[in-house]
Amino acid sequence: MNIEEPLVSIILPTYNVASFLLQCLESVNSQTYQNYEVLIIIDGATDGSYEIAAEYCKNHSKFAVYWQENAGSGPARNAGLAKAKGDFVMFVDPDDWIEKDLLEKLVVGQKDGDYDLVATQRIKVKCNNKGVVIKRKPFFFEDCSLNTREDVRLAFFHMLQKGVVSSPTQKLYKMSIIRNNKIDFPDLRRSQDVVFNYRYYAHIENLRLLSYSGYNYRVLLENSSGRSSADYYKVIVFQYNGYKELYKSWNMDFPDADFCTFLYEIRIFANLLRCANQGWDIRQIFENEIISHIVLSAKPKSKMKRIVKGLIVRRKYVSLLAIMKVFSFFKQTGFVG
Repeated sequence: MNIEEPLVSIILPTYNVASFLLQCLESVNSQTYQNYEVLIIIDGATDGSYEIAAEYCKNHSKFAVYWQENAGSGPARNAGLAKAKGDFVMFVDPDDWIEKDLLEKLVVGQKDGDYDLVATQRIKVKCNNKGVVIKRKPFFFEDCSLNTREDVRLAFFHMLQKGVVSSPTQKLYKMSIIRNNKIDFPDLRRSQDVVFNYRYYAHIENLRLLSYSGYNYRVLLENSSGRSSADYYKVIVFQYNGYKELYKSWNMDFPDADFCTFLYEIRIFANLLRCANQGWDIRQIFENEIISHIVLSAKPKSKMKRIVKGLIVRRKYVSLLAIMKVFSFFKQTGFVG
């Protein structure tokens, strides 16, 4: 690879993934695009992840490992950004792995039009609790380029629906945009990646989606019900307010009903499943003024989500949790999607 090719900083926020870390590191080391550095940020891991990373770095000069007390993946990524020297940055989660041409595809796509953001889809890989692959499900974007600020902003909600403004993985970001606008991950334990993405999206002039899928996203069956907490609704409120501020900064009308429907169907409904499975009290969720507004304004498409909305509006919380537990059971057994 020509040394004039741009340097890409690859950041791995790492916490207790010793079983999968070596596979991730090997996949990064196998990239066909060679001008990169890897910053492994150990976020207070207690399972030997640091030792694995440190041993790997001894024999691979492009890799470096750093330790911090456990603070979450957002602060770990921020630590990586502070140390990064690249022209571009890519994030990889250490329990996932990437195909050897992923970085090259992203860089080539970026250079095609000097794009501020380049994104691909990912492959959802379901694994049993021993890590054995059970099913691979690739997702693809249609090739798409947005070349003006107006087009980028008008497409924001569509990009949110498509998953472009969600996970920070399988994307290439310009370090200059991050640094010039002081963009970072908020100190949230969940969905901080969504916030980082809309903070970044606020400052881009163009973007490119590639019809390619080279990022393997590992999903363990034991974690398939999600990892949100009883107070995850506070994160939803944070996101809703952030979306409104984004449109205000653009001097554009905020499509409130669209965002309320999205947040209800994607965030609130999923959190209710988790609450039902864990037996958490949900009354505090709907006592929040913004959550109540989101639910009332949402226009869910599926019958199940309309029924759940009706129970929320009527405060039938016992019936609501019972229905959600039944729905969760059928979802986990594959009877519903």
